[in-house]
Amino acid sequence: MEKHVAIVQEELRTDVTLNRVANFARTTPRKFPSAARQYLLDKLPIIQWLPRYSPSWLIQDFMAGLTIGVLLIPQGLAYAKIATIPIENGLYSCWVPAAVMVFMGTSKDLSTGPTSILGLLTAEIIRDLKNEYTPTDISSAVAMMVGIWSLLIGLLGLGFLLDYVSIPVLTGFISATAFVIGMGQVGSLVGLSNVPDGAFNQLANILRRLPYWDGPTCGIGFGTVVVLLILEQVGKRWGNKHFAIRYMSSSRAIIVMVIFTLISYLVNKDRDDYLWGISEVNTHGIQHPKAPGAVLLSKVIARSIAPLVACTLEHQAVGKAFARRNHYAIDQTQEFNYLGVTNIINSFFGVMPVGGAISRTAVNSECKVRSPLNGAVTAGFIILTLYVFSPALYWLPKATLSAIIIMAVIHLFGPLSLIWRYWRISLADFIACMVAFWVTIFVSAEIGIGAAAGWSVAWTLLRSAFVTPTIHASKTSDASGTFQPLARIPTQQQTASLTENVGGPAIPDDTVVVRFGDSLFFPNANRNKVNALEAIQLVYPSVQNPHYSVESERSWSVAAERRLQRLRNQRGVVMRQMPLAVVVWDFGMVPFIDATGVTALAELKDDIRRQLGFGVQIRVVGMVPGVRRRFARAGWKLADADGLMDSDADIVYPSLERAIWDERDRDSLKGITTEKV
Repeated sequence: MEKHVAIVQEELRTDVTLNRVANFARTTPRKFPSAARQYLLDKLPIIQWLPRYSPSWLIQDFMAGLTIGVLLIPQGLAYAKIATIPIENGLYSCWVPAAVMVFMGTSKDLSTGPTSILGLLTAEIIRDLKNEYTPTDISSAVAMMVGIWSLLIGLLGLGFLLDYVSIPVLTGFISATAFVIGMGQVGSLVGLSNVPDGAFNQLANILRRLPYWDGPTCGIGFGTVVVLLILEQVGKRWGNKHFAIRYMSSSRAIIVMVIFTLISYLVNKDRDDYLWGISEVNTHGIQHPKAPGAVLLSKVIARSIAPLVACTLEHQAVGKAFARRNHYAIDQTQEFNYLGVTNIINSFFGVMPVGGAISRTAVNSECKVRSPLNGAVTAGFIILTLYVFSPALYWLPKATLSAIIIMAVIHLFGPLSLIWRYWRISLADFIACMVAFWVTIFVSAEIGIGAAAGWSVAWTLLRSAFVTPTIHASKTSDASGTFQPLARIPTQQQTASLTENVGGPAIPDDTVVVRFGDSLFFPNANRNKVNALEAIQLVYPSVQNPHYSVESERSWSVAAERRLQRLRNQRGVVMRQMPLAVVVWDFGMVPFIDATGVTALAELKDDIRRQLGFGVQIRVVGMVPGVRRRFARAGWKLADADGLMDSDADIVYPSLERAIWDERDRDSLKGITTEKV
């Protein structure tokens, strides 16, 4: 009894998990005050950058903030139209993100607010729930859930999950949403109503009703498009020569909005029947805060994941791109926290979800913004607009808004050369891009990004599952390609603080090197074991091993033997006369191993000795400390080649050459008879 108690005590004393928990409980109280202080500093970056703020930056920050505020007016209205909520609610969505950015943002360039993609995804959710709730309530609930999800990701450090949405997936998804959004606005551009859902259905319906296009509305719509194109080309051609030209080009949306709103006012102010549709924007300042209902929140929990993915991916990608361009770094985790807090606060004011937008961020960067303080100016200008300037927006033509949307999303469509590049580089990436594109167009944006992300995850798992080891041995007299001469591939020789590439050493005829090419874990562990054992059995003769069985207890099944013989015949493999003596496991490319991987290697070791000789030595090289600790915790005995020897332990060598050529025990093969094949 005492012996068992002592064993249990020793197991508990040496248990790695229990020791980690005990160490955490012992050190946490001492580290908590300083860690909490640093945590709060990280969550409020303004504490770190404000003391370094230079008064000379105020002018640039003021101009940048004012410019973004001006841009947000047409964009906020337009993207609210996409989201199918009252367009004035787009303005309500703009001031909180700018204000919170001052305190929590880690990017000086990033402009957060409504985006076209979030508008489309919100519209899909509203379409399914509009019979139960108002569009404003639904969009506010989606914004709150996007904020909650984003905040959880930031606090728990789960941002890596979004890495499964690859760049080709994003390209296909964004291109499809641009097409869907653009087609959805053509009806308003030409004065048609009752246009059906579905991008291609809309295209067919609009072309079929060509004789019914409204003339004055087409004049306003296409006139807006022409002016936008002219201002864009002027900026491209002469924008580098003068800041005013560049500023005018980047502010072209607000310019056309002012021009055509004024035209609309002058034409329609004395008419009872307006000549074209007008937006009738009606705001009375900031709305009174109202929390979304719990029942509605429960209905959009899952539906808000697609807007979350679109919002956070675009926000992080734009933030990192402009941070790299302007030589600073953003805190990606803190940006998740910022998005979470922003959307949660915003959801109380009847809004749509918000995220970073590349067009506004580019303009902000061009204005030479110096700090996140520009957000205070932006927020102030939006609030001023809500209280003072909004009556003028009543006369804004719907066709002008549609033209602004179409010209904004047309640049989001990925170039065909990029899609062709995916085809040339990787078929899997091309398929992911096409899945995102076509499913988004024909089904929905939610299903599109979900299906493409699912394909990416499935492909990653398949790649992990089909990783196989490379088997190296001395040059064979056949051309089967079963073994590769190790000299073709450089090996790694580990020293105390240096990894040196050396040429591959020669290999004796009785030795095989198994080089694992990736982590050994549950998706690929069995495949690695089976492939390694099969490759060795194809070339080396089986032996009758008295340690495992006697002749009379041979297995009744001969399927495995016949498969090996068939493979030998197909590949022209010539069996070796010398039995196998040493198998070297090269772990140089194995950063991780799990319990399934350790079990598979134990089975591989047992199968090698059962079928190829009990005296076959297993030698290990290139094992990183983390993997070695996993072996120790599994009770697998390992001993260093330069340390004390243990007859039951497998030897770990410092270099591949030494593992191959170190002295071997030839006596271990005595008494073992090679089977005749």
